Amino acid sequence: MKDFTIIGAGYAGVSTGALLAKHGFSVQILEAHSLIGGCASYFRRKHFLFDVGATTLSGVLPGQPLGKLFSDLNIKPELKKLDPGMTIKLNKETIIRFSNLQEWIEEAERCFPESKKIQKKFWSKIYSINNSAWDFIAENDSLPPRSISDLLKLTKFSNWKRIGLLPDLFFPLRSFLNSLDCKDKKFEKFLDEQLLITTQTTIDKAPILTSAMGLAYPSETYYPIGGITKPLELILNKFIELGGILTLKENVNSILYEKNNILVKTEKGNEFKSKYLVSTIPIWNMQSITNGKIQQYYNKISNKFPKGPGAFTINFGINSNSGTKGGYYQIHTDNKIPDCEAGAFFLTLSEIGDTIRAREGSRTITISTHTNSSHWENLNEIDYESKKEKITNYILSKFDDEFPEFKNSEKLFLLSGSPRTFQKFTKRFRGYVGGIPHSTSPSLLMLPANKTPFRGLFQGGDTAFPGQGTPAVVKGAYQILNYSKYLD
Repeated sequence: MKDFTIIGAGYAGVSTGALLAKHGFSVQILEAHSLIGGCASYFRRKHFLFDVGATTLSGVLPGQPLGKLFSDLNIKPELKKLDPGMTIKLNKETIIRFSNLQEWIEEAERCFPESKKIQKKFWSKIYSINNSAWDFIAENDSLPPRSISDLLKLTKFSNWKRIGLLPDLFFPLRSFLNSLDCKDKKFEKFLDEQLLITTQTTIDKAPILTSAMGLAYPSETYYPIGGITKPLELILNKFIELGGILTLKENVNSILYEKNNILVKTEKGNEFKSKYLVSTIPIWNMQSITNGKIQQYYNKISNKFPKGPGAFTINFGINSNSGTKGGYYQIHTDNKIPDCEAGAFFLTLSEIGDTIRAREGSRTITISTHTNSSHWENLNEIDYESKKEKITNYILSKFDDEFPEFKNSEKLFLLSGSPRTFQKFTKRFRGYVGGIPHSTSPSLLMLPANKTPFRGLFQGGDTAFPGQGTPAVVKGAYQILNYSKYLD
């Protein structure tokens, strides 16, 4: 019998497993799919390797979650620092998200003349909050507080100088813009679409604190050579080197408490026993595989956070010798994309010379935008395919407008995906991806904690604190490691 069973082999599950194994625990990971990665997985079509979604990598500086993880596990992923961190196409204008704050402020003043006077004050405050928040996260491993012990840990001296962050959890970014008397609709649309990438919501709901972290992240974005799953493969290798066991194609359908252990059953009829359990699958999925008080707990928190975002994705390869820089792009559209929740789409273009993702002279392109899962339910196949085609054609026409250098390149292995696709391959409830949208009500302090009220049961992944994104789920892994120090 193992010490820990972990459900899910995405960044949350594998990182948690590697950290626990490094600290002497015996660990087994169960993954429903045939590949690791979850929402950060990949698929291959001949000489093209595609990320399943248009994802970015950040949080790799020393002291930040991924940077700390790489250091603790002594692994060195091949990463390329991007500057600019992102390029935005808005109203036929190109906006460059420079890594340097002063350069970015000057660019923002140029691009948003109606709000030029507030740009320096706005972005200086955003970056200041972001820096303080990262420092706070690095120094605390019992968040959000759920006990007197957790609260006492937060009273240490170093936290008092950051007490000013607390109100920023309860006020939306809109309130900060109002205090600056901002009436620039173009700037507000820019902020809304940037926040949808990181907080899964907009300026009217996103707290100032997480808005700051989401808006500042293009200053430190990285391109992982070979795709978003490559760093995860190194983490997995370390996990296995430390004695961990990964079992693929095991979809968990039951969790039962026995006298001194937890029994996990899978659809194949296999059983796995351990002293403790870490679930990194969404809270909504946990409702159907638990029972009794544990099921009641997951029903309660699922009712508190009833919805997650969905994604519509497009992947294709091209043969092109264009010198267009690889990296991250956001393309704004004049109106909302049909049957989607955004007026922009996010795009990852593979780097020139990344021959893991595409052979020499070829590139991979992954596009993602927000959609509501309800738009894709109860459709017959004809209507489903028709809706996919309509959205795909709309997005690709905008892509061709913004990237004329690729317009005459054949789009090879063109594949579109919807929440149905994510539900099929990742087993996530209703195909939700990206965790729980950030909001001031309920606040982030009410997000499900990594430590549940039940003996030996922990919740990781993007539906537990601190939420969505690779740095966040790795931070959750460290919190679970911290709690493991106090196990019997």
